[in-house]
Amino acid sequence: MRHHSLRFRFLIALHACLVQGQAISAEAVAAPIPDNAKTRSEESQSPGRVAALDRWNKAKFGLFLHWGVYSVYGGTYQGQDLWSAEWIQENARIPYEEYAKTAAAWNPSNFDADAWVRSAKEAGMRYIVITARHHDGFAIYPTKASNYHLFASGAYKGPDPLAALKKACQKEGLLFGIYYSPLEFRGSPKGFDDADQKAIDGGFDYRSLGPKPYATDAQIAALAKKQIKELAEWYRPDIFWFDGTWHMMGKWTDADAQESEKIIRSLLPNVVINNRLGLDRSDFNTYENEIPHAPPGGRWEYCWNMGAFWGYNPRNYTPDLVKTPEHYIETLARIASLGGNYLLNVGPDATGKFHPMASDYLQKIGAWVNPNRAAFEGVSQSPFKEAPAWGYVTSRKGKLYLIVRASNASAPLLIPALKNRLLGACLLDSPKIKVAVQCGPGEWQIGPIEGGAHAPFRVIELSVEGEPVAVDG
Repeated sequence: MRHHSLRFRFLIALHACLVQGQAISAEAVAAPIPDNAKTRSEESQSPGRVAALDRWNKAKFGLFLHWGVYSVYGGTYQGQDLWSAEWIQENARIPYEEYAKTAAAWNPSNFDADAWVRSAKEAGMRYIVITARHHDGFAIYPTKASNYHLFASGAYKGPDPLAALKKACQKEGLLFGIYYSPLEFRGSPKGFDDADQKAIDGGFDYRSLGPKPYATDAQIAALAKKQIKELAEWYRPDIFWFDGTWHMMGKWTDADAQESEKIIRSLLPNVVINNRLGLDRSDFNTYENEIPHAPPGGRWEYCWNMGAFWGYNPRNYTPDLVKTPEHYIETLARIASLGGNYLLNVGPDATGKFHPMASDYLQKIGAWVNPNRAAFEGVSQSPFKEAPAWGYVTSRKGKLYLIVRASNASAPLLIPALKNRLLGACLLDSPKIKVAVQCGPGEWQIGPIEGGAHAPFRVIELSVEGEPVAVDG
């Protein structure tokens, strides 16, 4: 498999610094963009699967949650603050025996599924994806296929996080998704990139990140398939989000991917599956690090962090790493204009709490997204070939939404002419405020916008006859 891990990788001499006790500094270098597989054609899928994909695609905005044993470390190991989070076991070469003791003692006593889901909904999100198991192999649900899970030691006596989140999502009307990494750190004796070579040269075997005797590739894949079946059967997610099946993590074959899908489809024929299971055809493609410049073929989603880290690291929440709420709003607008979904990640802390800055940002994002929901939820991509300099465009039958940066709202806007007859124009969050439109044969002039609430973006709703179609389209 050629898919790269969902992670932020860095070119740093981490292992040498740990040994020598040096302070660690680094310049971040993002992981390669994942190779995106071909998606299945709509004609080849059942009506039920197409309907499930439509529900997912219409949701547009989701919350990604990376939460596991790595959250306990918070990017710190042996007194060193590392540029690390969910990859800390591999980054710091923490032996399995030590990492497992941390896992056995982990008691996320503040976990509150209802609070997490409310935060997502208040941010304007309509689905959640949670890491049931990341590359460290530790499951946050009571798997029967392994004794390496949150409930094994008895330290944690709270609810099953996956069951609780599924119930809370159903209560609030959100789709529920499960992230799962079929392969693990312990599947590779050689590490994962050039930065690991120094440790390997010193005799380190990355299989020691798992228990002895070292598992074979076949045993690791067999365990994954058992847990995939559990997750499908016990929790019945709307979304299966896979990661960690690329060749450096271990050996995950085409046959493994096909067998896993068969297991899933026998239980959940209409669940939507991303392209990182390793199938020739997926339901949707996953992008990270870089948003496509033009609408790609098929259904797709862009995922990235609020900050630099997927898992919890308190040093993430600084102005240097976390951008403004307006940045995440603009990212949503840009992705929606290209027809995609946006999965924004937050890493809860070891107790189950969101960092206060993350909670504050989610509230600020929602304060704008919710009043302007019609411009995102259930929309199609822009009918225009290029994005306008002043913002972004989304559409649906009978409507065109102009998502205008506030700095551009005081001057008239130009858009390519539509073939449709104009019925009216107003501010989406203040429908009583009408907007002037001059319809020319080659372009339409909109505005300027007057009145209404101040915001980073203003949304103009144009009502037209039929599906919006550009004259030059």
